[in-house]
Amino acid sequence: MKLRDYISCLDSEALIGYAKRCRVAVSYLRYHVKYASKDPSVSLIKSLARESGGAVSLSEVLEHFGITEPSCK
Repeated sequence: MKLRDYISCLDSEALIGYAKRCRVAVSYLRYHVKYASKDPSVSLIKSLARESGGAVSLSEVLEHFGITEPSCK
């Protein structure tokens, strides 16, 4: 699943929990992470994948931020 889609599908409570587990503010997650407007730290990249519970893979997070090219599927 794309990271932007994952964030969009979370209800308010789930979004708060995801942000807390990733150690970022909900507003940061909603704007800077969702739209990849700031370069993330390595620890945030790992957290975004890990704390999604398998919904978003590490490679999908890397693609979201333009760190790697999209894989051919």
